[in-house]
Amino acid sequence: MTASGQHPIFHLRMYGPQAAVFAESFTGRLRYSGSSLGCHLACLIAGGSAPLIAAWLLSEFNSPYAIAGYISICAAVSLIATALMTDYTGKDIEAE
Repeated sequence: MTASGQHPIFHLRMYGPQAAVFAESFTGRLRYSGSSLGCHLACLIAGGSAPLIAAWLLSEFNSPYAIAGYISICAAVSLIATALMTDYTGKDIEAE
């Protein structure tokens, strides 16, 4: 199986837990707007600038390893942010 054929598998494995994390991050009153705003701002800021940054890195360093380093840094920031999130497992998230 090629790398492009494996992409949907990894993509789906990411979005399953992500929906649960978004739902548990906000109370019922703010859940829809909070998760929507957070997700869309992240896509706008990180997703919109990523191709431009990747093109600049390739033109400056003339190596795909610079882009791989950028992706690694983004992954590290994501892991740190996830680790710092409040864990609401077993808690009442409906109370304000």
